[in-house]
Amino acid sequence: MKITELFDRGEFVVSAEVGPPKGIHIDGLIEEAKEYLGGITAVNVTDNQSSVMRLGSLAVCRQLLDAGLTPIYQLTCRDRNRIAL
Repeated sequence: MKITELFDRGEFVVSAEVGPPKGIHIDGLIEEAKEYLGGITAVNVTDNQSSVMRLGSLAVCRQLLDAGLTPIYQLTCRDRNRIAL
C-alpha cells in the first residue's frame, strides 16, 4: 500500500531515517534495515548528510526497495543549483 493511501485513511505512519554509507558496500546497511526497520511504514534515506560524500540516496533507495522496504528518497537542495538538482 502506498504511504499516501495510509495518510488518506488516517492511519498512523512511522518512518525512520538511514544515512548511506561512505563506501559502496551496503550489504550491512540493508541487513540492519531489514532487521530493525521491518515493522515501520517507510525508510527515509538522507541525501548529502553532513555535507560529506556518501553513496547516492537513489541507489540506496533502490536496494531497500529490492529488500522489501518502502524507501522515501530525500533530496537536499543545499549547495546545489537547479541544474545540479
